[in-house]
Amino acid sequence: METSSNITFPLCAFPSKMRSFIKTAKETLNFPTPYTASSMLLVFSLAIGNTRVLKVKDGWTVKPILFLALVGEAGANKSHPISFVMKPVLRLNHENLDKYRKDLADYRRQLSSGNGAAMEKPRARQIIVSDITAESLIDVHQNNPRRLCLYCDELAGWVGSFNRYRKGADEQMWLSIYSGEPLCVNRKSSDDILSIASPFIDVIGAIQPDVLAETFSGNRQSNGFLYRILQARSDGNTKLLWNENGFPPPLEDYWEKVVRWTIATCDKEFDVFETPSEYHFSEDAAFCIMSWQNTQEEFLESAGTSAQVEVFRKIQDYALKFALILHTMEEADKGKTRPREIGIETAERAILLAEYYYQTACLSLEDIEEKKPQKYPKKHGDFILALPYKFDTSEAIRIGAQFGLSTSTVNRILKRGKGVFFIWEAHGRYEKKL
Repeated sequence: METSSNITFPLCAFPSKMRSFIKTAKETLNFPTPYTASSMLLVFSLAIGNTRVLKVKDGWTVKPILFLALVGEAGANKSHPISFVMKPVLRLNHENLDKYRKDLADYRRQLSSGNGAAMEKPRARQIIVSDITAESLIDVHQNNPRRLCLYCDELAGWVGSFNRYRKGADEQMWLSIYSGEPLCVNRKSSDDILSIASPFIDVIGAIQPDVLAETFSGNRQSNGFLYRILQARSDGNTKLLWNENGFPPPLEDYWEKVVRWTIATCDKEFDVFETPSEYHFSEDAAFCIMSWQNTQEEFLESAGTSAQVEVFRKIQDYALKFALILHTMEEADKGKTRPREIGIETAERAILLAEYYYQTACLSLEDIEEKKPQKYPKKHGDFILALPYKFDTSEAIRIGAQFGLSTSTVNRILKRGKGVFFIWEAHGRYEKKL
């Protein structure tokens, strides 16, 4: 996987009618393809929620939790694709809250009249939350255990709130949420402990490239938080030309229908079995995913930077999540459920998506590196300058010895310098970047 500043989103990963939705949003509303498509992936992730998991093998299941950032400069039309694609769940959220308000008013009337003692207090069925504290988030999730989404207009505000009340604790909480691990939060105002055995909280928002580099560098890069965030970037065609074309209502109705169908179908499954439905790869799909993972791991271990390796290891997880999401999208597009076996074609499309998000993540690594003050011991710098334009490892070791550098130090400089100072040509062969 090579990185490029002009990365094309693999639209072929989506079912045909969803591709039409994305293309039409581009043609009529000027929504960049990666922003619309990525937002659709998140909506389907949310629709699935805690009702389905991918069983990779015994002892290893994956929930399709997504943390998604639409990355672009100011005015790049990031926020509108989110709100447009999120319309079905935003409407459902409004309907649920409207019903809750009516039920709560009726409950209070019954209590005041002396007839409500045996009634259960209504609970708010909420899918979407915005500016919210960790305690309140867990409170809401307890009432809505199947799915929840934190929808931020500006993603930097979400990260900026981490240390507002509990230094360091919120960030760890979100790392646990990403993995779907059980949560426990001690309430500050009482002895009560809030807990969620199986959290499912998606995150979506927009952010500018420079802000992302500043927000997620340092500790949030070293602890892997940055690598857990999918990054959708504009495909290079940034012209926003106005036109008279409106988005076709039948396509918008189609999107509303497939999202609601998916939520209803997944909830019905869960109600029947009272546990998440387990999906699995077919034998050839499992081999396809495993071969891709092993091939890329070996390549990056030899030719990639340590940061690129860490990014890829998180993207492996997302490839599995994408497979379950795409399988569910294909069901919704046809309006009928399918066997719980995910085939090789779906696995291949999941890999295409994973490779796209790997490349966009690597662009952020480049942004972060550019902003870092470069600190190298003088003799390391002198050694790099002394290397010829093309060289091999043995030649580098010989030149390094002239500067008092051990073989292990030279190898470490070469590994860290891949993609920064050197281009890896073949095993043991390098070319200096000009």
